[in-house]
Amino acid sequence: MRSVLPPRYYYFFWLVEPLLTIAGGLSAIINPEDFGRNQLPDGIERLTVGIGGSSRGQMVISQLGSCFILLAMISLSLVYLFKKHLDDKPALLERMMKGLLVPLAIADLLHVFVTLIPLPMSHLKSPSEWTHIIHCTVWITLSLFVTRVCWLLGVGRPSARSLATASPLSKTGQRPIPLPKTDSELVIEQVVPKDGDSEGPRRRNTPRKTRLVE
Repeated sequence: MRSVLPPRYYYFFWLVEPLLTIAGGLSAIINPEDFGRNQLPDGIERLTVGIGGSSRGQMVISQLGSCFILLAMISLSLVYLFKKHLDDKPALLERMMKGLLVPLAIADLLHVFVTLIPLPMSHLKSPSEWTHIIHCTVWITLSLFVTRVCWLLGVGRPSARSLATASPLSKTGQRPIPLPKTDSELVIEQVVPKDGDSEGPRRRNTPRKTRLVE
């Protein structure tokens, strides 16, 4: 069955994205000291290198990790429920997915922006000097953003409108058979000409009989 949420998009939004987000959240919660130190190379702002070892730093970084996991739980729950209960209602499924993906796409761009804007200009222009956390944050988030935009633009999936205009198939894959006439329709038997009539076939003045289809 064709769907506005085909398997490649469904499993990406339902499993791949949440697992990546959970991994980032757990790394922040389990090891906030390394997470804070690896935000920037050690040569930049040496006074803040140990921010993850302070109580304030641990609170801020752990709260960030919990927000990551919260976003992952939302996708794990909603995408599954949308697919399970709305797959046969493409227009509603499409609206619900747009309602979920548009805010997330905006959040993706905001997340990349607030990650890069504090960097010194010399460091911002040299991605080769970025730490692995900056690389993961920027490139994974942009990959999620591109995938969301592709779905929103209808790339690689049918739209709800195209599914609505297509002729539906039955469960066996055949086109639906036209329904019989309703009981209220009358069927009048044709009149057969008399045998040996030399003037050719012609109708009698009155029909032989009239019956109602049961």
